[in-house]
Amino acid sequence: MALTANQYRSSPDFSGTTSTGSLLSADLAFDATYVRVKNNGTVPVRATFTSTVASTSDAEVAPGEVIEVRGAPTHVIGLMTTSTSTALTDFRRAQVLALGG
Repeated sequence: MALTANQYRSSPDFSGTTSTGSLLSADLAFDATYVRVKNNGTVPVRATFTSTVASTSDAEVAPGEVIEVRGAPTHVIGLMTTSTSTALTDFRRAQVLALGG
């Protein structure tokens, strides 16, 4: 049985309406070898594991989608949205779990 020495878990980041820009910027202070991002919002988010600042060229996580990254260690996570809608049905919400040693 393997034990995990370090863990990072975000609470859902929630905003009533969306806006372009950073949703989450995290420096983990440890090397994570497993990262899981779940988009619980209604708009896509962009995710990067090489910087705390995501951009439009980073991986898109669609609403309801979960992505998992294993193997290559990272110590930073950045999530952003590109939607500028102010409709009351558009929400940005994401959860992140990072595990490492």
